[in-house]
Amino acid sequence: AGCGSETATDTATGYHLVIRQDGRTLDEFDLARLGGLPQTEIATPQSHGSPVQRGPAVRAVLNAAGATAVHSVRFEGRDPAQTLIAAELTQQVVLSFTKRDTVKLAGVDLDRDRWVRDVSVVVVNP
Repeated sequence: AGCGSETATDTATGYHLVIRQDGRTLDEFDLARLGGLPQTEIATPQSHGSPVQRGPAVRAVLNAAGATAVHSVRFEGRDPAQTLIAAELTQQVVLSFTKRDTVKLAGVDLDRDRWVRDVSVVVVNP
């Protein structure tokens, strides 16, 4: 195995969240790295599952990725993509850990139909 094999193995074995801006990848996060960011717990009575969502705030993830001049953010995953404007990205909007070892976009003030399961790509200023 050469030097590059570790990266290929890591990518193949697990879930990754990719943050993009201006047509390039800013950063990638695996679950361990997302878990290492400051965690936020929010009450979401509108959820069909757990009434509490826990994970890093979207802003914390964007900051960790080095995103700048954020005007809007598009979340792409298993559900239809959703775009939030910067003003919607409060501490109450999180990438909540799921039982499927992925994260979902969830928020206190986000209607349930704007949540996105299994978010894989976050595009800043799409």
